[in-house]
Amino acid sequence: MTYQLLTKSNDEDILRILAVYQQPSVSRFISIDEQNYWEYVTSTECVYFYKVYADDQLSAVMHLELANGILYMDIVVFPDYQRRGIASKILRDILCGALVQDFRKIHVSIDEKNIASLRLFRNAGFVYVGKDEELLEYEYSVCEKSEY
Repeated sequence: MTYQLLTKSNDEDILRILAVYQQPSVSRFISIDEQNYWEYVTSTECVYFYKVYADDQLSAVMHLELANGILYMDIVVFPDYQRRGIASKILRDILCGALVQDFRKIHVSIDEKNIASLRLFRNAGFVYVGKDEELLEYEYSVCEKSEY
């Protein structure tokens, strides 16, 4: 699996990424509404948007933001690539500091109906910290060692 940082707001894969974000199975969890989103993720310090390739195919994306030692993250595995361990591998790489360093916590918001994501993050050692509307908030502290 390889990662490619999105560096241009007119990247050739943006239309394909948007098509995935608009699918009902994805859009109910995450939506991109802002016109300036791509400019934001490609030009803002401590904001990273990665394209993820498995077998040379664009299979997932992730949005990471680092603020005050907390890494906020979203992972979207494209529907055709789900249930292949891609999200688990991405999460392992993030926890090992392979993509972003200098964080002491990771924070994720998960739709309470997204059982696969809840299982993924719980198994990795994330703990429930609260609820914001229908999103469940989970955190991982780097001082906690995970067998994940």
